[in-house]
Parts: sequence; C-alpha cells; structure tokens
Amino acid sequence: MSAAVPELKQISRVEAMRLSSHLTEGPHRVVAHLYARQLTLEQLHAVEISAVHSRDHGLEVLGLVRVPLYTQKDRVGGFPNFLSNAFISTAKYQLLFALKVLNMMPEEKLAEAVAAATEKQKKALEKLLPSSS
Repeated sequence: MSAAVPELKQISRVEAMRLSSHLTEGPHRVVAHLYARQLTLEQLHAVEISAVHSRDHGLEVLGLVRVPLYTQKDRVGGFPNFLSNAFISTAKYQLLFALKVLNMMPEEKLAEAVAAATEKQKKALEKLLPSSS
C-alpha cells in the first residue's frame, strides 16, 4: 500500500483498534477480525488512491466501499438500501456493530435502517415467490 503513496505509511494492527473477532464454524473455519482506525480525509484519499495500485486490485468483488451513513426522505434510500445488499459471512453484523460502538450512528437509526432493509428484502422475495392463496 505505501509503495504507491510514499507519504502514507502502512497502517498496522497496533495503530488500529480491534473491535471484534468471529469464528465461523463449518467445513471452512474462518476467523474474521474487525479493526477500526480514524483517518483524516487526506489519509482516506491516499488509501483509496493506493488501493487501485495494489497487487490485489481487481481481484476483490467490490474493493473499497464508502457506506452511505444517511437515510433519504423515503426512509429506504441511503443506508437502509445499502443494508439490503448481500454481505459475506459476518460483514453486515460487523458493520452494524462498528457503527454502534464507535458512535457513528445512533442505535435507533441503526434499528430503523435494519427494519427498512428487511422490509425491502421481504417485498422483493414476495414478488419473486408470490404466495399461492
């Protein structure tokens, strides 16, 4: 990461705060760790720029993602809509946990967004699989 942007030193786990670890049971046991580190806007831009020069660029499904931390007037657009996407393993729970413990979004707003995302997914499933009544 620092090769592409020399002024950005490598972010180490020591400098980041470990928020959680999850063990996924099953045939492929995975331990997922979640770290957080506060960055300045300039540091964030440097991370984003250096990401496209990384050895693994293009191999990830999405790469870096900016999470919309707002809800539009329709109460679905923005964060609730983002939550209705498919997440791998514990990623959605890690995101919600981080937003809560880092005080980035009030707990009631998180609950509203989860409820709106769940309702959106439920409606989509109902369209795909109409009940036979």
